[in-house]
Parts: sequence; structure tokens; C-alpha cells
Amino acid sequence: MNPPLCAWLVRLGMQPATAQLLSGFVTVLAVLTLAGWLAAKRANPEGRVAKALLRLNKRLRGMWSIVVVFSIAMLTGGLGSILVFAGCSFLLLREFVTITPTRRADQRALFWAFFVILPLQYIILGYDWYGLFAIFIPVYAFLFIPIRIATQTDPEKFLERTAKIQWGLMMCVYCVSYAPALIKLTIPGQHGAGARLLLFLCIVVEANSAAHEVGDALFGCRYLAPKTRDARTVEGLLAGAVASAGLGAIMASVTPMTIFQAIFIAILASLLGSSGQLCLAMIRADRGKEGVVVVHREQEMLDRTISLCFAAPIFFHLIRFTFADGKLAMF
Repeated sequence: MNPPLCAWLVRLGMQPATAQLLSGFVTVLAVLTLAGWLAAKRANPEGRVAKALLRLNKRLRGMWSIVVVFSIAMLTGGLGSILVFAGCSFLLLREFVTITPTRRADQRALFWAFFVILPLQYIILGYDWYGLFAIFIPVYAFLFIPIRIATQTDPEKFLERTAKIQWGLMMCVYCVSYAPALIKLTIPGQHGAGARLLLFLCIVVEANSAAHEVGDALFGCRYLAPKTRDARTVEGLLAGAVASAGLGAIMASVTPMTIFQAIFIAILASLLGSSGQLCLAMIRADRGKEGVVVVHREQEMLDRTISLCFAAPIFFHLIRFTFADGKLAMF
């Protein structure tokens, strides 16, 4: 833990336990970032170790965005967290559309997706309407999108075009909205536990991604998806699960979970995160078959957040049904 940083965060209004977890994460991240940079300078550029360090350092730089986003979300209160993640959903959905091109006839449906459905999902969350929050996109938006596209009377690849927008809404808006929903969970005897659970989840899935890539570079032999260009391996998957389990055990004390519950949920989150990365690789491989350029420098936000997209809903419901006030009560 970094005591001066922790005290400063508390003075700014953050809960002491949350500030302690965040300052500890920042301290460890700073040490790893410096150590990774120094090791990369001395490593043989042609060796496996250098490739592993390159991937690790890239992931470590990405982890600093977690610190920034989480700090802004916490220090601006509940409304601030909703606005921060709503902005993330907008950027993710925009990036998703660039790798899954649609037709001119879909523009009005996309307008509704970006400027009506997306903000409504977060407005519903802000007003604590959990029942509507849970079904708004999977039920109402899923029915509305094909109807809106059908009114344009363009039948070419209708089912595929509809599925693209629906999948984008589900992954980039619905799943992401469960991250700020964690902050709203009320857990008896654990004031402010929702914020710590969100940080727990973010740290676990990011550590999984980093360990997965390092494991791929150092030990990877058996590819998870050999028919794609994705370099993820079974060995990397195991490395990510082990790293997540270790971090889950270390952070269990600042959550309502026991050490064994934290390990189990951390491993589950890591597997879900890796599954998200695998699905994204499949999407890009499929789009590449149609001659679409699917990897741009600016198309990195999905890579960094896809693990959270897949892990957040399952993590939320496990916590809600197990620890929330009255077991089944959310807000």
C-alpha cells in the first residue's frame, strides 16, 4: 500500500478500504511498469523473453487506464461512474461498428442504438430500475432493431445485419453497464463494497490478460484457435487462470468473499475474459475473410475491454445472488 496516496484519496472522498486497494494496486503497477521497462532494455530482442516483456509492458500501460477510469468514477460519485462507463460504451460500440460494417439502410437503426438505446440503458441504471435494466436491451432493443431495419425494405443479408447491431449492443452496452451496476450493490456490513468489487474484477481480468499473453510468449505450444491468426494458447490460458487465482486470494480480505470464494470467482472471471478475447479473434478472422481491414491502431479499446465485457454480467449476478442485501435484493 502507498500510505500518502491512500490518505490523499480518502481526503478526496473515497472510502478508506477502496482507497487502500487502489493505492496498493497503483504501487504494485508502478513497480512492475518500471521493472518491465528495465528488463525489456536488457533482454535479447530476438528471444522469447523479449517478446513476453513486450506484451507484458503493453498490458501494463493499458492497466494505467483502469486507474484513471476507476478514480474518475469513484471521485465523481454515482452519477460520475455512470457517465464514465456510458462514454466507454459509446466508444466501444463505435469501434465495433468499424470492424463489422453495415449497409446504408442500417444507419437509422444505428442512430437509435447510439443515441437512444445506449443512453436509456444507463439512465435506467441511474434510477435503480433493476428489473428494466436487466431486460431492456435483451428484450425490447433486440425486438426493436430488426423492426427498424425492416422498415427500410432492404432484405439483403437482413439477418446478418440485424445480428451485428444486436451483438454490438449486447457486448458494448449491456455487458459493460454491469460494471457501474456493481457500485450500486448493497452488501450488509460492507459499506462501499461495490466499488471494491468493481476494482477486484478489473484487476483480475487485466492480470489474466497480461499473464495469458506472457504465457503464450514463453510457453505457448497448443493454439486455442489454430484456424485464426490469434496467438492465444492453452498454456497461456492456464497461466492467466493461475495469476487470477493468486490475485483473488490476495484481495479477498477487502471483499465480502472468503478466500476460497474469491479464488473460484477470480478463476471464473479469468476464463470468461479469455473467452471474450477468443470470440473477438473469431469476429476479426471472419470479417477478414470479406476483405475488411479489421486491425487499426485506434481499434485497441475492444482488445483492452473485451475481457471485462464478458466477465462483468456473470460476476455481478454471482455477487448479487450470494452477498447482496436480502440475497435477491440489488438496490
